[in-house]
Amino acid sequence: MTRQLDDAAVEAGRDPASIRRILNVNGVITNGETKGTLHGPVSQWVEELTNLANTYSFDTFIFWAEDDGQLARFAEEVVPAVRAQVAAERA
Repeated sequence: MTRQLDDAAVEAGRDPASIRRILNVNGVITNGETKGTLHGPVSQWVEELTNLANTYSFDTFIFWAEDDGQLARFAEEVVPAVRAQVAAERA
């Protein structure tokens, strides 16, 4: 689908990089326990979201927190690490 979006943007005379790609994500940030996609420690979240950003060009993630305290952890621990990792891999 990413390729189709890129092709359609080029056909319309737009730079594909100028299109925002937003993904709703939900899950649980744990303290070491992994139970599947987006249900594990911060390092897992960073790896999975970085992969989504770099592989599918997502630039915005909307986080639907499932438990109390999750939004703060996402904002304070996951987001800065994903930004840094994406920047490092794109450099």
